[in-house]
Amino acid sequence: MNASARATAVAVVLLAATLAGQEPDDKIDRELLGALAGNASLPFFAVFKDRADLRAIARIPDRAARGRAVVQALHATANASQAAARAYLQSQRAPFTAYWIQNAIFVAKGTLALARALAQLPEVAAIVREPVFAIPTAQAGQPASTQAIEWNVAQVRADQVWPTTRGAGIVVSNIDTGARYTHSALVRQYRGNVGGTFNHAGNWRDPTGVCGPVPCDNSGHGTHVMGTMVGDDGTLNHIGVAPEARWVACKGCANESACYGSHLMTCAQWIMDPLGDGSGNNQPDIVNNSWAGGSGDAWFMSFVDNWRVAGIFPAFAQGNMGPACGTAASPGDYPQSVAAGASDGTDVIATFSARGPSRFVGTKPNATAPGVSVRSSAASGNDAYATMSGTSMASPHVAGTVALIWAAQPALRGKVALTGQLVEDTAVRLISTETCGATASQIPNNTYGYGRIDALAAVTTSPPPNEPPTVTITKPSPGALFNCPATVSFGAEAGDPENGNLTSSISWHDNGAGFGAGGAASRSYTCIDAGSHNITASVTDGGRLTDTNTITIQILAACRASGASCTSNRECCSNKCSGKAGAKVCR
Repeated sequence: MNASARATAVAVVLLAATLAGQEPDDKIDRELLGALAGNASLPFFAVFKDRADLRAIARIPDRAARGRAVVQALHATANASQAAARAYLQSQRAPFTAYWIQNAIFVAKGTLALARALAQLPEVAAIVREPVFAIPTAQAGQPASTQAIEWNVAQVRADQVWPTTRGAGIVVSNIDTGARYTHSALVRQYRGNVGGTFNHAGNWRDPTGVCGPVPCDNSGHGTHVMGTMVGDDGTLNHIGVAPEARWVACKGCANESACYGSHLMTCAQWIMDPLGDGSGNNQPDIVNNSWAGGSGDAWFMSFVDNWRVAGIFPAFAQGNMGPACGTAASPGDYPQSVAAGASDGTDVIATFSARGPSRFVGTKPNATAPGVSVRSSAASGNDAYATMSGTSMASPHVAGTVALIWAAQPALRGKVALTGQLVEDTAVRLISTETCGATASQIPNNTYGYGRIDALAAVTTSPPPNEPPTVTITKPSPGALFNCPATVSFGAEAGDPENGNLTSSISWHDNGAGFGAGGAASRSYTCIDAGSHNITASVTDGGRLTDTNTITIQILAACRASGASCTSNRECCSNKCSGKAGAKVCR
């Protein structure tokens, strides 16, 4: 028997022993548990407790070395904690994909039996349904027209940076619907263009299977976004903020309404390891994400955290659900994300642009950028252009501006927190009468953030020396289980090179809702709260740089025994509440 077979046999024996004393299905998302009943087969993720400790790696000064070290640490953690689960799935001949970017396993066609078996493993924190995100619905724009310099590029003063730099040496990327790599405004900047021939390996990825190994865009959205970052045909179409930066892309959205969690996770992982060999080589510097979900959804948070530690700048669209307050969409509403709202040619906020506050912590958006009637490259032809409106159009202005900053100030390259602060500090201040949880005329505010970005000011301003703080949750352990009702105690420590001990300044959030402050906090849970809870500790230093740390805990439902009276399936956990009205019991 070889080593692999022995590992599988051991895993099956251990799992069988565990199942003999099977506990209720506490770790399985209630909605997923109900959907899997009746022999249904659905995609789901098994999320593991262990997280790599990246605190020391975050201090590595060399951007490329840090990126490689992050990938290696995440790989090691996933390989160690997923071993038994992988062996079990192999023994069951159940196809799966193991991820290290979030330490999770994706089962494309999972049964209730598989979900229950994985949930019994102590290293598994939760079994959750595959989420689906979408491209924010694009708004109608004015008819396209050719200008020497597009109005939006001139408005952020990117063209005034070009005598100094056009972004050469920096690599941008997007997770979107794809990109038409042969477009005249994009083909020269594509990293896969190696002198007239093309090498797509490490420069393009399509987990959706729509395009395959050669880049395409069946929507046009991704091509438009990429054009705003780097587009320029060398003649009349100067559409991009950083036209000499190179680009790579991952197709995370099969179409504008189908950005599946497994595809987005594949893309998030590919951004950190484009060669797919575990080396972490050839990472892009910046990733634009013009897609979104609902507010307060923490599902993508660990990906953003890992990008930031690696030195990859995360630009996000804030969403198009405005003008109501509290519509800021995830992942743009994370404190770790740099999210853009959309404004017009006179710096007036677009009606559709989502407003803060964030359900997590802090003001959103971070800033605004041109997002109304923006002309950029279209996927319908190699020389085609289109005009679109949305925060999807605003976010690539931020990504392109960061490319200019890092090209002009190499010492800032990979310093995500300091660069994000620079973009905010140099923005043209815009105030609003919309309070949205803040004082009118406040800077930042939940309409414009710090204001409309200014590429020239950002490139020519040197930020004050400041290292970001660090915060670490010390208790409970990631994946900890608590029977309801329960009062859970939380602990964390925070420090900063310039400000010293910041533990007293920590703020706590549970799935986006604030509940405490300082190094110790507690929260009471009833059985209504049963399920997964993302606990986030956040701290901001005196220079306004922020760090966060997130763990997942499980509140376990109080389950009624078989034969006990009940009113809903939830009370019965792994059993069903059945029978005649008024006489239902757990079976």
